[in-house]
Amino acid sequence: MLPHYLEAFNIALQQFKERFPASKWDNALRLSLVNDFTFFSSRVEDDKLKYGDTIRFLNNEITHAANLVSLMNVSSHQEVLKSLLEHLHSFQLTEDTIKGIHKALMNFPFAWERPFNPDLVGEYRNESVVGWREPFEENKEYVPHYNLKVIMPTFVDQFCHKLEDIDNKIEEKHLIVRLAEFHNLFLNTYHPFADGNGRVCRILLGAVMMKHDCPPVFPKIIEQGDKFRYINTIIECEKTKSNSPLVQYFAEEMTRYLETRNASIL
Repeated sequence: MLPHYLEAFNIALQQFKERFPASKWDNALRLSLVNDFTFFSSRVEDDKLKYGDTIRFLNNEITHAANLVSLMNVSSHQEVLKSLLEHLHSFQLTEDTIKGIHKALMNFPFAWERPFNPDLVGEYRNESVVGWREPFEENKEYVPHYNLKVIMPTFVDQFCHKLEDIDNKIEEKHLIVRLAEFHNLFLNTYHPFADGNGRVCRILLGAVMMKHDCPPVFPKIIEQGDKFRYINTIIECEKTKSNSPLVQYFAEEMTRYLETRNASIL
């Protein structure tokens, strides 16, 4: 028997698919889904982003937002996700795909939070990286960089097999369970790139969802409290050595988003 939050997600997803069959998505709906996903994902990284101004910018409407760098980063995120959606039939989770997404996102100095290194655009990091958790938690040490060329091919290959075996009627094979597992391994264990790991990871989640007949959905992150809940859930997974907190968080928040879409006026 599925946990109640996965059952609720299944119901909301089925209702969405009945109301908005993928074969009948028009450009407006497709763009709206991509823009929401883009904003929620980008807002994790950039506190300056405002939902209304960002969506208007992504829709090529007039906006008075002053931070052009923030908006250009969001635009890159949107373009990558749109491209994946447009070429979904050929999408495969490979190292080349992962590196290609990183290259598309991070090929500009303003995309980097750390000093820009063109040699690391689309390439795995060449130094050790620590995830800062102090003063509330111990810092997180990611996989040593010299092991990535061995670890990443195995990780990607193993996960491709798991994605072929998704079954939303079985808890351990559920799409959300697989997404949470991928998220935590990619972002919080391997952290393969010098910068941009979160953005790459979340775009890959969106692509995997679309490949498995699910719209690209991410928890609604608009305010700081939303961002902190996401981050604290990740840290809770680290502390408990379990993906369960993220599975429940993803399921509940994605269900809320789908229910809002289902209740919208056409």
